[in-house]
Amino acid sequence: MDAERGRGESHLSAVPDPSAFDSARLTLARERSGLTKRDLATRVGLTAAAITQFERRQSRPSAGTLARLAVELGLPAAYFAVGRPVLPVAEEATHFRSLRTTRVYERRQARATMSHLAEAVREIQSFVRLPSLTLPRVGPGSSPEAAARSLRAAWDLPAGPVHHLVRLVEANGAVVSMARFGAGERIDAFSCRPSGLDRPLICLSRDRGNPLRRRFSAAHELGHLLLHDEAEPGGRQHEHEANRFAAEFLTPASEIVGLLPTRLDFAYLLEVQRVWGVSVQALLRRSREQDRIGDDLYRKGLAVLTRLGWRRDEPTGEYPTEWPAVLAEAVTLGRSQGLTEPALAARLRLPLTEIRELLSHVSDDRPRLALVPPG
Repeated sequence: MDAERGRGESHLSAVPDPSAFDSARLTLARERSGLTKRDLATRVGLTAAAITQFERRQSRPSAGTLARLAVELGLPAAYFAVGRPVLPVAEEATHFRSLRTTRVYERRQARATMSHLAEAVREIQSFVRLPSLTLPRVGPGSSPEAAARSLRAAWDLPAGPVHHLVRLVEANGAVVSMARFGAGERIDAFSCRPSGLDRPLICLSRDRGNPLRRRFSAAHELGHLLLHDEAEPGGRQHEHEANRFAAEFLTPASEIVGLLPTRLDFAYLLEVQRVWGVSVQALLRRSREQDRIGDDLYRKGLAVLTRLGWRRDEPTGEYPTEWPAVLAEAVTLGRSQGLTEPALAARLRLPLTEIRELLSHVSDDRPRLALVPPG
C-alpha cells in the first residue's frame, strides 16, 4: 500500500441547519440500530407517520427533533447533514450466509453496517492506495469446483492448506471486516459489491467465535463473489454452490481425498482439522462427497457431533483466529497525512468505537500487569 496525499477536512456544526437534512442518513441510522419507524417514533415522542415523512423527504425535522433523533440513534447530529453520499447496500446485491434464520430487520441492520464500512473504505482510499483487486472472471457455466481451482491457480497458491485465508483475501483486493452487525449468531457472514466502491466487501461475524467456521464463511463468501454476479437472497442453489466452492478451495479433492478416513475416527479427523484449518463437520461432509463414507455412516457421524455439541462449537486446539488487518494498517500508513482513527470518525460522523469495530480491532480483555520500578 502506498500513501497518497490526503484531502482537507471539512466540519459541520453540532446541530446542522434542518434544511440541510439528508433523509437517506436517517433511514440508514435507524436500520443500523435495528429499529422500526414506530420504535424510533415512540422513543422521540413522534408518530411513525412523521418518521416516514422525514425519510421520504416530504418534511424535515426541526433542530430540536433532529437532536433527539441523534441521541436515540447514538450519532452526532452532524451525521444527518447533506454532502456525504450514502453508499447503499441493496439486499438483492448482498450475499448472506444463514439468511433463512434471520429476521428482515436484522438483515437491514447488517447491510447498514456494511454501508458504513463502505464509507470508511472510500475515505481511507482518499489517503492510501489499497491492494489491487485480483479476482479472476469465471466463465459462464463453470462449476464451483472449477472456479476454486482457477482461483488457487490465479493466486499462485501452493499445494496443501491455505494459510491465513483472511489476509490472502485482503492481499488480493477485497476488504474484510470482523464486526458485530446486530444479528448475533444468526448471520455467519455476508458480502457485497457496494455501488460507488471499486472493491467487494466481506463481513465476518465477531459473534461467531469458532475460527474454523469463520474461515469457511470467508471462503463461502469468496465463492459468491466469483460465481454470482447477482445475489439470490435465501436461495438454496447459490448457497450450495458457495459451499462447494469453499470446500474445494480449502480442501482440494485431489489433495484431501487420500487423507479422509473410511470409518468414523474423530481423533484422526481432529488431526486433519488442525492441519487444513477446516472443521471436523466439514471434513465429515467432504468424506461423504468424495465417497469415502456412505450415507448411513455420514448420518451417524452427524449424530455424534450433535451429541458432543460440536455442530455449534467444536474444539479447535491452538488454531488461531484470523483477524483482518488491511484497513488498520492503511490507517497507520496514512497517519502522516492526517489519517487517524479519531480523524476518520470525525469525517464520517461516526462514534470512534464503531470505527474501531469496522477496522477489526483485536479485542484483548486480559488484565494488564503494571510493574513499578524499585526506588
